[in-house]
Amino acid sequence: MDQTKVGQFLKQLRKEKGITQEEFAEKIGVSGRTVSRWETGSNMPDISLLVDIADFYDVDVREIIEGAKKSEMMNDDIRDTAEKMADYAGAEKGRLLKFAQITGIIGIIVLSAATIFQCINYEPSPWTFIGVLLSFAALISMMVMTLYVTGVLRKIVNNSTAFITILVLIAILLFVVIRYILGMMVVIGMLYLDYRKPMSRVEGIENYDKAHLVEEFSGDMTSHFFLFPDDVSIAEKADFRYEYKTGLLDTDGAFFLEAVYSEDAFEDEIERLSEVTCTIELKAGDHTQVVMYDEDMYNYPAYIAMDGYCHDYEYALLDEENNRIVYVLLGYPDPDELEEYSDYLKSDPSAYDLGDENTLERFCIYAVRSDEFDGYDEY
Repeated sequence: MDQTKVGQFLKQLRKEKGITQEEFAEKIGVSGRTVSRWETGSNMPDISLLVDIADFYDVDVREIIEGAKKSEMMNDDIRDTAEKMADYAGAEKGRLLKFAQITGIIGIIVLSAATIFQCINYEPSPWTFIGVLLSFAALISMMVMTLYVTGVLRKIVNNSTAFITILVLIAILLFVVIRYILGMMVVIGMLYLDYRKPMSRVEGIENYDKAHLVEEFSGDMTSHFFLFPDDVSIAEKADFRYEYKTGLLDTDGAFFLEAVYSEDAFEDEIERLSEVTCTIELKAGDHTQVVMYDEDMYNYPAYIAMDGYCHDYEYALLDEENNRIVYVLLGYPDPDELEEYSDYLKSDPSAYDLGDENTLERFCIYAVRSDEFDGYDEY
């Protein structure tokens, strides 16, 4: 079948009637753009419409298919056959449309729920942002397809009031989405810049002031520096340095104090560390927790005040051979960035990667699970 020839024939018939594409489209129940596609040969009329077109132009269905006049009117047998073909095609099309409609509606409901859940549980990151964006795009595509299949889209396009209303709603929705997208882009940009921000670094034992450290960092580091000594003047040699950066979501930091003691002072300091406790006030009564002693986790025996609680670690390493103690406090440690301090880190650096583990369940002398509510009481 020559589609171009058929299109030209339909165009000729319309001109013989002296009507426009829009007028013909209105009588047949399609859009003017659809008629235009028929007449250019880029598309063909649905088989269920052939009888209506033939009746309107007073031609035979075969003449439309062949793109040329053969007779003045179709006979009753041909008309009956064509109508039965149209009815069959309509029934088959109806079954397919019903299946497509049900599938489309289910798809819209599922995609809407998925998009809403992603927005409710949204955690800023490039991948979750892309996921929300793709879900929203899929939802819009499914809605358009369903409206088209059900014929609602055609009615909306033909109804100027409804069409304008839909355009306004889409414009409002796009404004909200664009605003959301821009907001997420700003947040992601800030998080990226925050991630790339260099650490602030302080060095020198003259900068060691425990009271200042507690005041400045105890909240962000979830530590009150109980293992760190109040005074390092009794040490024969000491060195102090720390680096940190305060971010939008958390504070990363690494504090290192090395102190070499005389033999007696070393024994006294070990005794102090072994007796470090933290008392937390609870309604049911005060709760006291003590430090944990461990000989396997690090390259030295260690007294531990925190091990991963809120991604923070506080411990004191005992270098008994050299009468040296290394006091350490880490927040969100990255072993690759702390290579110069590898001797003071865990023997297995991968142990710092806690994955999706609930870090509140980790060891900490500064916090205890509350009996009054679902959470933790802290010092």
